[in-house]
Amino acid sequence: MSTAVLPPSDDWIFKLLFGDERNKSILISLLQSFLDLPQEEYELSFIDTHLKRGGKGEKMGILDIKVRTKTGKVIDIEIQVNPTTNIGKRLSFYKSKLIADQIGKSEHYTKIQRVICVCITNHTLFRDVPGYLNKFRFCNLENGLCFEDIPEEIYTLELPKLPSESDGTALWEWLWFLRCRAKEEFEMVATRNPEIRKAVEILYELSADEKVRAQYEHNMKAWRDYMSEHDGAFENGMERGMEKGMEKGVKQVAVNALAEGMSIEFIQKITGLGVEDIAKLKASL
Repeated sequence: MSTAVLPPSDDWIFKLLFGDERNKSILISLLQSFLDLPQEEYELSFIDTHLKRGGKGEKMGILDIKVRTKTGKVIDIEIQVNPTTNIGKRLSFYKSKLIADQIGKSEHYTKIQRVICVCITNHTLFRDVPGYLNKFRFCNLENGLCFEDIPEEIYTLELPKLPSESDGTALWEWLWFLRCRAKEEFEMVATRNPEIRKAVEILYELSADEKVRAQYEHNMKAWRDYMSEHDGAFENGMERGMEKGMEKGVKQVAVNALAEGMSIEFIQKITGLGVEDIAKLKASL
């Protein structure tokens, strides 16, 4: 019996595919399909995905994939499989930190490079907007005038809005790849683009790796536990105070995931807890 292909839209599988130095060409191909950057900028280097903490008690974040272009521009790529609240605030926090992290106390603002945040979602963000690609900048709402020297952009890519027929773009091909589940679908989209063919072959290798599949199943179990605790906390919260009930449920999910050997990075992703909070829970086990 053939092995089922793991979903490339899963955040962990996505990072294994696109966050590996050896697979840099497929990340470049994906970014080139929608980013307006000169060709020479795509000399990318992977950098630490942890956001710097400015002071004691300040929230710390972990990004999915973070790269720097040839001239120093910073690109953060996030994939969000399951619906989550406050996605706009989270992206705003990430981009603000990525800007602030570029300069020290005595350094000049001219050192700040452009920051691009990319968020790919497997759920709809903007229900009344038909397009699957949206680009945001600091602009005047009245006339569309943008601050050219404010170095930040946010791109959102919504997989559910992808049309079933190709719109003739390489971006459609890449997003369709992320939506594929059956091997026949992967084979079909792989014929459209040699870099997608490379991504499909890497995905097949990952799917056949027993350790990768075991970790994927662990991650899925942690998510199911989270949803179960979330539902239970919601019901209890209705009776005893919503906020406390939800907080207890989320922490219990984190404890369960730690006991299963899940990484702090993954637990932060599914619960929204801070790295320090998860570390405290781990130390208490």
